[in-house]
Parts: sequence; C-alpha cells; structure tokens
Amino acid sequence: MKKRIPLLAAFFVPLLIACIVCIDHEVFPFGEQCVLQVDMYHQYCPFFTELMDKIKTGGSPFYSWNIGLGADFVSLYAYYLASPLNWLLLLWPRDYVIEFMTVLVLFKIALCGLTFAYYLKEHFKTNHFAIGIFGTAYALSAFMAAYSWDIMWTDCMVLAPLVILGLERLIKEGRPLLYYVTLALSILSNYYISIMICIFLVLWFLTCWLEDRRTGIRAWFRFAGYSLLAGGTGAILIIPTAIVLGKSGAQGISFPESMEWYFNIVAELARHFVTTEAYMGQNHWPNIYCGVFVLVFFVLFLLNRRIPWKRKVSRTVLVILFVLSFANNMLDFVWHGLHFPTSLPGRQSFLYIFLLLVISYESFFYLRGTRLWHILAAGVVNGAFLFGVYRFVLNGEIVSSGVDMDAFWATVVLLACYLLLLAVYLLGKAKIRQLMLGIGCFAMLGELTVNFDVTGLDTTSRTAYLQRRDDYGELIKIAEEKAKEEGTLFFRTEELERMTKNDAALYGYDSATQFSSLMNLEVSHFYQAVGMEGGKNFYCINGATPLLSAMLSVRYVLADNGLEENGLRTMIGQSGESWLYENNYVLPLGFVMPEEVASAWDEDKSGADDIQVQNELAYLLGAKSEMFVPVSSASEQGVSTIEAEEDGYYFATYEKTSVDNLTEEVDGGRSRNYTKVSHGYTLDLGYCEAGDTIKVKNSDNETVVLTAYRLDVSAFLAAYETLAAQPLELTEFTDDRLSGTVEIKEPGRMIFSIAKEDGWTLYVDGKKTEPETFGGAFISVYLDRGEHMVELRYETPGFYLGAAISGFCIAAFLILILIRKRQGCRL
Repeated sequence: MKKRIPLLAAFFVPLLIACIVCIDHEVFPFGEQCVLQVDMYHQYCPFFTELMDKIKTGGSPFYSWNIGLGADFVSLYAYYLASPLNWLLLLWPRDYVIEFMTVLVLFKIALCGLTFAYYLKEHFKTNHFAIGIFGTAYALSAFMAAYSWDIMWTDCMVLAPLVILGLERLIKEGRPLLYYVTLALSILSNYYISIMICIFLVLWFLTCWLEDRRTGIRAWFRFAGYSLLAGGTGAILIIPTAIVLGKSGAQGISFPESMEWYFNIVAELARHFVTTEAYMGQNHWPNIYCGVFVLVFFVLFLLNRRIPWKRKVSRTVLVILFVLSFANNMLDFVWHGLHFPTSLPGRQSFLYIFLLLVISYESFFYLRGTRLWHILAAGVVNGAFLFGVYRFVLNGEIVSSGVDMDAFWATVVLLACYLLLLAVYLLGKAKIRQLMLGIGCFAMLGELTVNFDVTGLDTTSRTAYLQRRDDYGELIKIAEEKAKEEGTLFFRTEELERMTKNDAALYGYDSATQFSSLMNLEVSHFYQAVGMEGGKNFYCINGATPLLSAMLSVRYVLADNGLEENGLRTMIGQSGESWLYENNYVLPLGFVMPEEVASAWDEDKSGADDIQVQNELAYLLGAKSEMFVPVSSASEQGVSTIEAEEDGYYFATYEKTSVDNLTEEVDGGRSRNYTKVSHGYTLDLGYCEAGDTIKVKNSDNETVVLTAYRLDVSAFLAAYETLAAQPLELTEFTDDRLSGTVEIKEPGRMIFSIAKEDGWTLYVDGKKTEPETFGGAFISVYLDRGEHMVELRYETPGFYLGAAISGFCIAAFLILILIRKRQGCRL
C-alpha cells in the first residue's frame, strides 16, 4: 500500500483541490451555480441529454430529429460524445445531466494527475512522492483551467501520458499493447485532439530514437505499423465524421499564403505567470501555465551535469518548436489539423505542458547534479525574463496577453521563494533538506490551488439554466398528445426566445435550429438567403416568417408570455410562466411545389434582399400582391419607432450592425427580446393593432436603421394554399425511416424539409430514385400525376466501411498479440 501512496496522491490531491474550488465557487449542491460555460452550456449539455435519451429509451443510433432539421448522430457522437465514460449516463438520473458532467470534469482532472504520475513513475523508474505533486501540476494546468468545460477534449489529456509511455515501451522494448490500446482509445474518444497527439508522437519518436539508436530500423516499422492499426481502429467513427464534415463549415483546407507572427514571444512566455487569466478568444494566446517552478527547473535542467547533453538538446528543440508554434500562423495551422481554430487557441498546449513538466521532474530527479551557481544562474535568467515582461508587456504595449501586475508580483515572490528553498536545500544537511523539500512541495501545491481557484471552473446560474425545463416538459406533452389525437406522425416545435440553439435536444422535441460544428452548411446558406439566422456552425429559426415556418413544418411554438395568440397562432396550453401556441398554417414534412416555381425561384438572387426573395416566391405561388408591404418607420439613436396604421403582423429588417441585443416594446405590455442581432435576420415583431406604437430599443444606444413591413395575409394564404394542395400523408415515421403517400393531381416537385445529405436514400413507388435539391439544401423529387408511395431511409455514410476497417485492425492486432504471446514476448 505504501508504494501506491504517490499515485493515490496524484489522483486524490487534484480531485480534492477541484472539489474545494467547486465549493468556493458555490457549485450545486453547495450553491445554485453550475460549471456550464461556453460550449458546455450551448452544446454539450443538450447533446448529453440526447445521448441519455437514446441510451435509455432506444431509437436509431444513426439519426436524431432533435438536433436542427435532423442530424447524423454517429458523426455527432464521434465529435462530441465518444468518451467511453459517457455511457455511465445509463445509470444516471435524467434531471441531473449537469451534475453528471460536473462529476466527469472532476474525475478527469483526477485521472490526469494519476496518468501523468504513472508516466513519471515508469519513465524514471521511481516512486518518489514528488510524482504526485507534478501529476497535480499537469491536472491543474492552465489548459485544464481554460478548457475543463470542453470534456470531449480532456479524455485525450488523460490518455496522452499513457500513449507516450506506450510509445517508449514500443521503441525500447518492442511492447505494443499499451501503445495500441491507448492510442486507439484516444482516437475513438476524440479524433481531433488525437491529431495533435499523433503529431507529438512523431516528434517524440524521432527524439527518443535519436537519443538511443540501438533499437535500429525495427523501431520505425513497429511505430508505423502499430500507429496505422490504432488509426484504423478509429475508422468506424473517423470515416463517417469526415464525410459529414465535408458538408459543414469546417470543409476545405486553405494553407496560409504568407507567414504571420501573432505576438511577441516574451509576452507569450509571460503566460507562465501564476493567476494569468484563462484565454479563449481569437487573439491566439495559449494557456501554458503549469507552475512557476518550471521556470526555475528548466534552467536547472540545461545546467545539470547528470543529464546527457543529447537529451538536453532534443527536449530544448521541442520546447522551442512549441513556443514558435503558438506564435506562428503556419505552425499553428498544422497543429490544429490543417485548420485555424475559431477561438479556443493553443489547443496543443497540454502537450507543451506535459513536456515542460517532464523536463522539470527530470531536473528534480537529478537534483544532486545541481550546484549553487546553477541556482544563481537560474535567478539571473529568470530575472532577465521578468525585466523583459515588465518592459514589453506590463508597460501598456501589449494589453491583450492577460498578464497583469498582480500576476507579475505573485510570480516574482514565488520565483524568489523557490530559488531560496533550493539554495538552502543544497547548503543544508539531511534534516534541512527534508524540511526544504516539504516546504517546497506545499508551496507548489498552494500555488496550483490558488491559480486554479482564480482561473478555472467558471460558473453560471444553474437555476436560470433549468428554469424552463419542467414547464416546457409539460407543454411538449400537450403538443404530443394533441398531435397523436389528430394522427400527425411528425411535427416541429420552436421557441420565440430560446436559451441555446440546441434547446430541442435539451428539452426533447423536434426543431429547425441547431448549433454544431457538424451542421449542414447548405441549410445555413438557405436560412441566410431568406432572412433567417445562420452562420458557419449554426442555423436558427429566428427571422422565419409564417410562410417559412409552414415550409419547415413548425406546428407548435413555445413562448414565455401569454400575449402571442392571433389569427395565425392559437394558444393551446400553459404551464407556469410558459405558454404553448399552435400555428394555424403548417405544411407536412413533404409538400409539392409546381415545377415551374421550383425552377424559377432563386432564393439567393443577386441584388435582392430577404423580403424581396420571399415576395417573389409568394408571387410565383399565386399571390396577387406583395406578401410584405413596406410601412413607415423612424430610427434614431437607441430606438426605432413604428406606428401601426392598421391591424396586422409586422416584421422589420435592418442594416448591418454590431449591436447584439434588441428589445421590442408594444402598447399593451407585450415585449420580446432579440439576441445575436449582429448575425442579421428578419425581426418578427408580432401582431399589432391599429394605433399601436412599436419601439425597438438597444442598450448600446446605437442607431439601428429599421425597414418595417406588414404581412398581407391574403398573399400569404394564396402561397400557402398552393403548397398545401398536395401534401404527403405520412404512414410511418421513425428516427431513420419515413414513408407516406401523396396524390398528385398536378405534376410538380415534392420538397422535404430535410437536408439533402449522403446518408438519405429515396424510394418512389419502391424504386430507388436519385433525389434532386431544392433551395440548394433540401431533398426534392419530381412526381407525375397519380398516387405515389414515397420512402426515405437513412444510414450514416461510411459507417459500415469504417466498421469493417476497424474490425480488421482489431483482428490484426489480436493476431499479432497472440503470436507474441506464444513466442514468450512481453506485451
């Protein structure tokens, strides 16, 4: 048991510190906060909820209708949810998904400490208690402080020390088991961060091989062979994800044409200072803090006589490469899988931290090779570095690095303490040395604890995040029961004001909105062309007019006020402070558009604005007048005003603006908030009576120039009735298969509000049919007169090919292991 204490400390010390930080930050159940932030708030919690529902209640593993207009679930699982630990959701209560993710964050922090300590134990053949301290430094580093919420990445941080240890065993001893298993598990857990691990493995292999060439050319073949097998094992997830990404905003590779340096290297290295704020913006600052003590130990490493010069040179070259990579656009591009990261920079920094801590521990391990003048030299080098930071960073020339005077002076004090402790250690006798060692370790732990408390585990209100859950759950049940009574097999639901763009997955309903890196970019382009909200990795129903909502099969609307009932919308339920409305005009999942209209309408017509595009569609569909009639409005600083001259439904567009939030106020007390207005979408101002004054305000006190319109209901109904004349009657609907019949009286184009993607196969009257595309985004097919049976089946593209490759690689590895075992070789 005594031998296990350092490893147990490496697990439990960071776990205890992280728990203390949670208590200090009032995380539930010690307060009303939760650790949801950034994408954990907007994506992971909804996606984890969707995964839990699939695990517990069944459903297709290939497709989900609760994510946008529908989404491939295999690729989404590979990108966001592939950690094996996530399957513990099967045992977890549904109402506590947030707490499940919190426990995962804490558990992975502890595992990082354990795996790094185990690497040190095996690499240096030691069981010194200090491996627990250095393991804690890895677990509580700036990478974890900045990205602990990104739990799809932290599996790879946990596995990286084991993968690297496995590589060393493979090179030096020919033992493949640990390397293959951990690398394959890393790739399966998160292929993206594993790209960075694989780049590092190539560099580490070259480093190890050059330091000791006795392993010969066989080491190259072993490295290449088992790396390929591990990579191939991940094919079951990699191939489907690569295909889906081909239609997303992440498609394409564009290598930078010219070299660029992001920032001053001194300013970059200053981010080693304690309490330097975690950075997640777009200015590329890496999160590299892992203890101020590494600044001392790195210099001592270079001067230590007991460390071979080959190792000093190779490790230093790697450190320099990392430092340059954070600051250079071309190297940054390569490390991030031939893409530039959209915020969240320096995602490879956990490997730099790994390298620095290994160097620091080696310096500690060979401390007897350190002399007093080495410590003086470390003081001089760090003093010069501190002067450079004070001169070039803290005098106002570089204000975005996140380093402030408090961090500077705290670092000065810590460096002075560590240098003094090391000097006394070298000069003192056995008892003094033990005392200095103990004080030093406590100082290191104290530093790491304070830094993690200040920079890590940011929180948000758990109460606010969950406030709609129960009410929405009740309203969704009302919608489902009503649809069941009417025999409706499929419908979509949306919110007037959503908390996230993945609320549908969070609350369990089918929608027309999503935020995901795997989102179909063509759908986003369509949304933007017709005045709805869209971007590189999201599309949203915001900006939808009654005609667009009908075309997207949005039957129900969730709202936080009871004033939205009108001629187009009927209130059918209330729970608490939430209301459910039914759109009176909605189209089924499939509807028929006259072929001449489908061919003539250009949703992306050059020179036409969003309203003109919809007016043109309405004209083509039979409207006798403009569907949107311009009305007068006045815009001034901070507010725009529209006087409703007659009863009707009002909308507004606006010039490009940097304002993100607008608030509508209408006579009678009705109000509505519009978020992310800078994305540019049509404002649905709702139903107003003649004489009402509509005010659209912004707290930025900017002038947002509005162009207002009133909906001509007769024009809308003319267009709607043309599309509703030949509906698809669904007879079967599941997650990955739907079928129905349609009576075609006038030949035309059947359009599905389903994105055209490689996984869908279309059958018309039992015959496989190549689908066409409507609006650049949706599945469509031309149908002649008569009754037709239409069927769509979904299968994740590339899944079975990937599964075959993965199966082959696993089988090949098992055969090789069996052969080695029969030969008596170590595994």
